[in-house]
Amino acid sequence: MAEKVKFSVSVDADLGEALRRCAEEEDEQISMVVSRALEEYLGKRRRLREGRRAMEEHFEEHGWPTSEELAEADTWVDDLFGGTREERRSA
Repeated sequence: MAEKVKFSVSVDADLGEALRRCAEEEDEQISMVVSRALEEYLGKRRRLREGRRAMEEHFEEHGWPTSEELAEADTWVDDLFGGTREERRSA
């Protein structure tokens, strides 16, 4: 079994209640729900950092996109996901 580390954190009351409900509904301890959520979150953040690093390396080697290429990419993403970046961020 992996060694455990104890933390004390504060969260908004609504988030704390949602966490308690989730643990109860899943018949798990709160610490297990938090551990799984953190593993998922930290994994996503790691992949984002690695992706950004890979893009920077690619652009350093092959040149950075022009403003026209960036606009074309934005349009492509907008078409793919629907709406604009600003609309998706505010949703």
